[in-house]
Amino acid sequence: MSNSPRTYTLNFLGDVMLGRLVDQLFPQHVSNAREAEIITSFTERAPSFFKNYTHRSPWGNTLPLLHQADMNLINLETSVTTSRVPWPDKAFNYRMHPANIAVLHEGQVDYASLANNHTLDFGTEGLVETVWTLKTAHIAFAGAGETNVQASRAVELKLPRVYPPSGRRSLADKYQKMEEDTKPQTRDKDHTHIIHVYSAADHPHDWAVVPTFNLIDYSSTTRHRLKHILMNNQTASGGTSALNAQTPALKIFSVHWGPNYAWHPDERTIRSLAHFLVDECGVDIIHGHSSHHIQGVEVYRGKLIIYGCGDFVDDYALNEVFRNDLGAVWRVTVSEKQTTDTTTSSSGVELSTLEIFPTRIERFQAHLLEPMDPDYDWTRRKVTVLSERLGTTVNSEVGEQGQIVIDLKTQ
Repeated sequence: MSNSPRTYTLNFLGDVMLGRLVDQLFPQHVSNAREAEIITSFTERAPSFFKNYTHRSPWGNTLPLLHQADMNLINLETSVTTSRVPWPDKAFNYRMHPANIAVLHEGQVDYASLANNHTLDFGTEGLVETVWTLKTAHIAFAGAGETNVQASRAVELKLPRVYPPSGRRSLADKYQKMEEDTKPQTRDKDHTHIIHVYSAADHPHDWAVVPTFNLIDYSSTTRHRLKHILMNNQTASGGTSALNAQTPALKIFSVHWGPNYAWHPDERTIRSLAHFLVDECGVDIIHGHSSHHIQGVEVYRGKLIIYGCGDFVDDYALNEVFRNDLGAVWRVTVSEKQTTDTTTSSSGVELSTLEIFPTRIERFQAHLLEPMDPDYDWTRRKVTVLSERLGTTVNSEVGEQGQIVIDLKTQ
């Protein structure tokens, strides 16, 4: 057995909104006359393009990055249901047809956060259908569910990825080949690392009446509850990890927080809670989203806080000030820790680098930006300035693929 440490890559995406007009582009979609009318105005202007819009299309040219990763985690910013009864008095109610969960298969999504302000857009009936659609698709989730435990506790994932049995993701032939190639590796217990992922949201407050939605605030009561849950290492299945002395190799907290369109996280609420999650709850990576645009990155005590990943794909109108059409693939590399124990070759994993691949939404697709694109420069400057304000330095040189790089070990 080789003693050289292995590395793994985890991709984090912001809001993936596949409902409304995006959903209408697929052959099977929810019935909504107004949405159908609007999307027709798009398809008539570019019939050849939209004729070829498939379940792969929302990811655009980011698919190779997603397929190369060891784990892909997103915020699923829509309900997945055919329910027709919307949550009352809400400005926007999003839903996608359950058949179009195939989009997540094509992106090889491992985890979808359900703690956001659209999961319950079609009530608890819509939530239950969302949950069962993800279960049937074998895509992990947390933040909302059929029970309070399912919503608030962690879901357990593994590095290397443990592929589902044959047929679960039959949409991608390459994926199945990867499964066969990877099986021997996944049986190596010395190189199997447990990952715990939690999700929560600080809005909307109206959903406090739904006990199966993991709503948080910034009170001491919430902090006490979070610490109790996260430090017990319990998963939604009710157990604790058998590997690695029942302690996960990584704890990830995916959180929908803060107002729309604000460059800086509030010091007394959001940033304070982020530090608490690291200091008191053992969180390694905070996957923040909700602002609809990119925010800064903070490396705090060797741990990673992405305050806002930005929107990844959606049908939203453009905000020219905050550029909600610009997002990124946020790729975190972790490496196995070396150990002096001769009976094992690994002692968990540690964070190494964050690589940011800027993207732009065009025609309901995510597109990687080329370094010569003015929007690339805009994104790079924003990430650099906003992160520096949080005490984090962005490398002056970009990576070989034009990615923005932050060294997580030297901050």
